[in-house]
Amino acid sequence: MRFVSVKLAFLAMILVSACDFWPEELHSFTEAISIQVSGETTAWLLGGDAVVIDVAGSPLYQATQTELEAVATEIAEQANEFVEAPLESIVITFHESEVSDDQEKMRDFIFLVTEGRPVLQPYLDFDATGPLTPDEIEAAMDRLGEGLAKDQRECVRRESEKRAHDAGDPETLDPANEEFLTAESWNALDAFGKRLILTQAIITEALFLCAQRRSG
Repeated sequence: MRFVSVKLAFLAMILVSACDFWPEELHSFTEAISIQVSGETTAWLLGGDAVVIDVAGSPLYQATQTELEAVATEIAEQANEFVEAPLESIVITFHESEVSDDQEKMRDFIFLVTEGRPVLQPYLDFDATGPLTPDEIEAAMDRLGEGLAKDQRECVRRESEKRAHDAGDPETLDPANEEFLTAESWNALDAFGKRLILTQAIITEALFLCAQRRSG
């Protein structure tokens, strides 16, 4: 169940008020996608703003990475249009045969919806160790969209990378040394969850710092 827990950890970071919404199966959307990909498809709306899609047994599973990314992007765009409420994220997983937790038989794509458009996220290393990497910071910064001026974006990236280096490995981090972190919530996270949450905390700190510098 490791992949499932990782997927849920990722969604937990971006779902908004999930307790206020029951999961909703998207039947008509599922039927259309099943025909489109020639595979059994399930799709659920979670928390009111996240869609999780599983595709099983589609011949597209054997496609090249570039080809499958294009298909996943098209499906994500369709999901974004189908759901009336604004979405935060879309997770699409292609399974070689039936839906399972075998990571060797699945190919997954995570999209964050930025300015109304699904944006495919870079590959996330679920087994990463050591300080946060520039790629992890860049993946999180993609959620900021185009709202930041170029110089501000560079400031946030630079400060985030510096803070990531100073923080070191999230596994050995004392949450008391970081703003926006509490021991109670931090200690309940697994290793990957800690990396996600620390990335968000560091970027938030950098945003405040860069805004202060600009106004000063």
